[in-house]
Amino acid sequence: MSVKFLLLLPFLEIIIFILFGDLFGFLNVIFFILISGILGIFILFPKSNLETLSKISENPIDWVCKRLAGFLLIIPGFITDLFGIMLLIKVFRTFLFNFIPENIKKENRKAYEKRMSQTNVIEAEYKNLDD
Repeated sequence: MSVKFLLLLPFLEIIIFILFGDLFGFLNVIFFILISGILGIFILFPKSNLETLSKISENPIDWVCKRLAGFLLIIPGFITDLFGIMLLIKVFRTFLFNFIPENIKKENRKAYEKRMSQTNVIEAEYKNLDD
């Protein structure tokens, strides 16, 4: 179904452009698309500093969702903008994650478990040589 949706997406975007153009006006639609693209660029390429790096390490899923939302906001279209805005709002993320097919979730879970079982943890004691 996802491949069919990706092939159908440009046609749906064009139809929605036409409908919103009739409803709100051509210049308003173009203005909205430009504003969402600029917002997407600011979300996708933020100014990085030490504080943002520590936030990324605390919650990497939030970082990935923001980058994906920025990418979707850059793509011109109302459907992709809607998905991008939904990814920015944490409440709607679970709604979007429910659309991911179960076989992809199972494969990712198996790959994660395999990677975690292969990690080598070396425990050691340390001594302070200055003492």
